[in-house]
Amino acid sequence: MKRFNLNNINIRETKEARGDGFMRRHTRGQLTPGFETEGRIKLGFVGLSAGAGATTLAFAAAEYLAALLKKRKLVTLLELDPGTGAPAGWPYDKTGIDRRFAGRDFVSLYRLAAEGKPLQNVLNIDSGTGFALRVPWESGPGAGAPALLRLLNNAAGDIIVCDISAHRFLRDSLLTLLADFDRIICIFDPLPSRLLASVPAAEVCRAAEASGVKTAYVFNKLNSGVNLREATRFTSVRDYIPIPAVPAEAVYAAEYACRSLASEPEIKAAFDKLFL
Repeated sequence: MKRFNLNNINIRETKEARGDGFMRRHTRGQLTPGFETEGRIKLGFVGLSAGAGATTLAFAAAEYLAALLKKRKLVTLLELDPGTGAPAGWPYDKTGIDRRFAGRDFVSLYRLAAEGKPLQNVLNIDSGTGFALRVPWESGPGAGAPALLRLLNNAAGDIIVCDISAHRFLRDSLLTLLADFDRIICIFDPLPSRLLASVPAAEVCRAAEASGVKTAYVFNKLNSGVNLREATRFTSVRDYIPIPAVPAEAVYAAEYACRSLASEPEIKAAFDKLFL
């Protein structure tokens, strides 16, 4: 099983700074500390079809790594969503931002990136994890927009964990984006209809892998109805990390508590194989 070493990065803290982009206001004080970083690691969780679980796993990975590193390094969860016409808000709501930032401003790095303003010293931090997500009702920059690369390469953090909905990108735009990652984790939902839908994005991930991007594959939501022999034959993936379907009650309980599934044994075991 391929693993990834996270021990070669450093962080140094600087004076507090504040961005002047669009902010979603809540109901308590404001916190937008700034950081300068070096030796950044960029991890992409690539959902190869709609509903593959990229947001769930990226969120869990960010909290898992933050706990593993015990705040010695700053882990940032970054949503990379081009969707100009689609409503935003799924990762924002799934991670419970309204509740986490009650009383504080949640600064939109998307707006700052679109306006060409600095991103390095602006971040929304809660419980040791940074969040750079599209605010609900805010338009994305477009699939080939330079703003997405600005977000990826300039958002503050030592480890940037990205939630990427690959099916929302054009092929060339996705390939250009993936080339900037240190590692991508490609996520299959083994439901047959979603495996069929994953073909275009999976081809882009293989092209990125062939060009030298380190790549791992995940089969998510495995349950007794999944025919893994058929799924692996169809995808031609033999070396993969299996993640069993997490019980629905655990998913509901986590979201009500505004926490990820990082503490679930199945998820933690998969991340142990991937990162340790």
